[in-house]
Order: sequence, then C-alpha cells, then structure tokens
Amino acid sequence: MENVMKSRIAAALGSHSCAQEWAGSGASRQVRQALSLSRARRTMLCIAIGVLLGAQGAGAYAQDAGTSAASPSTNATINLIRLMVKKGLITQGEADGLLKQADDEAMQARQAAAPAAAPADGAQPGDVRAVYVPQNVRDQIRDQVKQEVIAQAKSEHWAEPNALPDWLDRISWFGDVHVRDESWYYSHNNSPYFIDYGTLNRTGPYDINSLTQGVTPPIFDSTQNRLNMVRLQAHIGMNVKLGDTVAAGVRIGSGGDNNPVSTTQTLGGGLIKKDIWLDQAWVRWQPASSYSITAGRMPPPFMVTDLIYSTELNFDGVATHGELPFSDDLGAFATAGGFPIQYTSTDAPEQAFGDDKANNGDKWLWAAQLGFKWQFANDATWKVALAYYYFDHMQGQLSAPCAIYTGIDYCSTDSTAPDYMQKGNTVFLLRDIVPDPSSPDNYAQPQFVGLSYNYHIADLVNKVDFKIGETPMELQAEYERNMAYHEQAAFDRYPDGLGQPVNNYQSGTTAGTNGPYKSGPVGWLVRGILGTPQPMALNEWNIALGYKYLQPDAMLDGLTDQNFHLGGTNAKGFILTADYGIAPRTWLSARYYGAKQVYGPPFTIDVVQFEISTKF
Repeated sequence: MENVMKSRIAAALGSHSCAQEWAGSGASRQVRQALSLSRARRTMLCIAIGVLLGAQGAGAYAQDAGTSAASPSTNATINLIRLMVKKGLITQGEADGLLKQADDEAMQARQAAAPAAAPADGAQPGDVRAVYVPQNVRDQIRDQVKQEVIAQAKSEHWAEPNALPDWLDRISWFGDVHVRDESWYYSHNNSPYFIDYGTLNRTGPYDINSLTQGVTPPIFDSTQNRLNMVRLQAHIGMNVKLGDTVAAGVRIGSGGDNNPVSTTQTLGGGLIKKDIWLDQAWVRWQPASSYSITAGRMPPPFMVTDLIYSTELNFDGVATHGELPFSDDLGAFATAGGFPIQYTSTDAPEQAFGDDKANNGDKWLWAAQLGFKWQFANDATWKVALAYYYFDHMQGQLSAPCAIYTGIDYCSTDSTAPDYMQKGNTVFLLRDIVPDPSSPDNYAQPQFVGLSYNYHIADLVNKVDFKIGETPMELQAEYERNMAYHEQAAFDRYPDGLGQPVNNYQSGTTAGTNGPYKSGPVGWLVRGILGTPQPMALNEWNIALGYKYLQPDAMLDGLTDQNFHLGGTNAKGFILTADYGIAPRTWLSARYYGAKQVYGPPFTIDVVQFEISTKF
C-alpha cells in the first residue's frame, strides 16, 4: 500500500531529486525517469510530499512512536522526512512540525477507536448522576434566576397583578429591643428631704403655706432601695429615600411618659398595655454629598458624649451639616441649628387678667459646632469639636404682684417655668403673691419654680480611636462650662429678697437649717472603651470605664442622662460598663453607675443594670 502511494505521488510530480532518493528506497523505475525539475521547485514539492505522506503515514508513525530518533524507523514516511532534512531540502524545525502533526493525529485516532472506560463510581449505562451543588452556589443561582424572572415579568407585563410597587424599594426598616433588670441602691447616709421641683411644676402649683400644716411638696426617694425592676425599651422605624437628594425618617418608641431623655418603661402595672410615642420624624435635603439640611424631630446632629445630653435625646427643629476635606487624612465639619424648647401657649392665660394675654416668652436652643477629623495613623483617628449651645429665655422671671386671693389661677410669668426638669439646677419661686387683706398673716401661696440662671454652654469634646494590636480602643474627653453663670446675680436680681434661690444650700449645722449656697457652672468627663464600641457579631465585646462630674448649673438638668444619678446635674462618680455579643446583632450588657452629689446634703445613688439587647 505504501509503495502504491509513493508511485502515485511521484508520477504526478515528475522528476525531483528527493523523489529520486525516495525511489531508490523502493520507488519504480518510471518515477525516477519522470523527475527533472528546478531546485527551487523541487524544494517546495518536497515539503508538499512530506505533508501528504506524513498525513497518510500517521497510523504507521503512531506504531513507531516509541522508536528513538537516532534509530532507523520501519515507516518509510519518516525515513523520507529525515532524508529531506539530510539533503537540506527542509529544515529540522519543519521536519519536527510534520512529525508532531502526525503524532497528534495518531493519538486522536486511537482515542476515538478505544472503548469507553467504566466510570470510577460504578455507574452503569442509563444511570443518572446527581451533582452536588454547594448551598451558597444554589443561593446565587436562585437569586440570579429570581432577578431575571422579575425583570422579564416587568418587561412583558405578565406578573403585574402581584408585582411589588416601586416605592417599597425606597424604604428600609430598622428597630431595637432592650430588656433590662435594674436596681437602685441608696446610701443610708442620704438626706431624706429632696424636693422634686419638676413634679411640683407639672402637678402644681404647690401652696407653700401648707408646709405649716404638714403638707409637704413632692419629694424624691433617697432612702428606700428599688430592686430588680424589669424594664423595657423598644423602637421601630423606617427610612425612606424620596429621590437622589431627599430622604425622610420616622421612628416610634416605648416610654412610661413623654419625657425627652428616656424611652425606658417599667413593666408590670397590672400587665396593662404599654405606651408608644412618636420618637423621630424628619426630612433631609442633601443637594451635595458634603452638605445637608434636616428638619423635624431628628437624632442628635452634634458630636456629643453623654456628659450634657442623654444618648436618647432627640432634637426638634432645623439643623444644617457640612463637611470640608483638606486632604485624605484631614477634614473639617460644621453643624448649626435652631431648636424650639418651649412655646408660650397662644391662649395663656385663659383666666386671669381679663383680656390680657402672656407675652411671647418662647424658649429656643441656638447651637453651632465646628470640628476636625484627623487620621494621624493607619488605625488611629482624632476627632475634636468645639460647640456653643445658647439656650434662650430659659431663665425664670418674677411675676408682677399677683392677687391670687381674688380667684385668678394665673400669674404673669407662669409660662417661664421650664416644661421639664429632673434635679440639680438652682430654682426660685416665680410668683410675687399679694397677701390676702382679709387674712394677711395666713393666706394661700400656690407657687411654681423657675430657673435662676440662663444656660449658654461652651463645650469641647475629643474622641481618639486607635488599636492595641487588633483590639479597638476609644478615649473620650469632654469639658463644658455655662458661660451665663454668675452666682451673685441669683441673689441680686430682685429687691426685698424676692427671687432668691430655694435649693442648692449646704447642710446646716442644726436640723432644719441651711448652710451657705453652693453651685457651679463646670462639667467634665473622661472615658476609655476597650473593644468594639457596639458589638454586632458573635463574641464581639467591650469594656468601658469613665468618670463624670457635673456641677449643679453646668447644664440644663432636664436634658442629661437619666441613668447616671437617676438624671440631672449636681452629680459626680464612676461609670463601668461591659457588652458581649452572643449572636449576630444581639448582645448582653452589664452597667454600674456610682454617683453622689457634688454640693449639698448627701445624696448617693448606685444604679446596676443587666440587659439583653438586639437590633434589626
């Protein structure tokens, strides 16, 4: 068969030197006589002969694949290619390519002819294999198919009856639940007589003349422990994206009353249902990524700690915030706003002086804060901010002479009493009550109290975040001062001893007497937090230790943290807390607040809390 192929190809090509050599190895005499071509043409034809013969002789070459290149091959095609190289008709590289091609084709032929190997898993013909797909791959496939089906459904309008409205994509929900066991421990050395002026204003007026009859005003508990109170705090809210530049948020929360500094509610009460309050409702316009304006009832817009504001306090009003980066590591930020604290009723007084109405005594907070953020190392950042909180018209005003004995129930400055107080601020009696002519020595004197000072707070807060190894660490330091505090002014404002402070006196040398008046305008806090500040994963943790100091008139007592000294000012002491994550977005907390008075009679309160919390 091989000789027939050689003769056929040689006869078609004519005389050729390489064909002559080939014929000498077995070609016919007729072929040798026909070869007579030019050298250039002979070279090209020799290459063609090699390719053709290499293809035809692939099967034979495959049988000789194990033969060494140095030993003669039984395959004439390989001998021909080697001879062409020897005569200089083709290069060794061209020859190797021809041989490689023949080898590959032979391998393919063997594989096609070989019987199929039996499966390693023992499967028989006709069996169906089920391939294991990991769960995460299945989830990805499911989500991708779902998205494709929804997209197709929307485009082809075949699922519109059950399609979700587009506005649902713009809403995100969030919430939290905290369940707490809480105990209050009072020192046995505490004074038993601390007037609750906040309750006096809310339930008053209180007739101070009734003291002579043994009727006391509202009194704080300062002697009887309160143990193992189960308390609850819960919020649920939503944020809505209304466009590229506008967003809004609404949140409702628990709470035993509508006080501004806490949504915690004590359970029990005969298993009655619990109250729900509107805790936040705001709209934000953000025309640029570095600037925004927020209006409504909003989360705190300022950089703060819990020194002067409760962490649960929200702000009513309008705030604007801007950021200015100087470099990748340094930037500035600023926040400013106006927040109504208290409005004078438009109908006040309803019954007092005939047609006369109370003047505009609206109380506002005007605030501005300027800060800087500096990343001074890879894992270290320092934030510092200076703020000025200007509480306008918070100081109470002594009324005009007020003839309560005539039957009126309102005096001219009753509206200057603060709507909400806790304890600590210096206060005085607001009403200048005219004696009853029919009983000038014994007449009713129903009173409200007002604040003796204004509150213009300069506040400097620092936060440094870094790592100790791989563990986060935060240091906090804050100092504030009431720039409107002038002690003597509280005694000199009005003649004849009117308007003088009724609290914040030191203990007297004898029972029933007061010592000298003592207050102050300064507050400060230092705290270190080791670990993740907000544990949101399993086994995340933190531990924090801090010290807080607030003199009586350093800040409005109605806005301070309700846990430390059970709220208010005139308190100092340690705060120790620890959190530990027990599941994703769930953690346990233990807290200890050990606080006592800065000035005045002894008033020590230790608060202990154990809590489980979750966020979603």
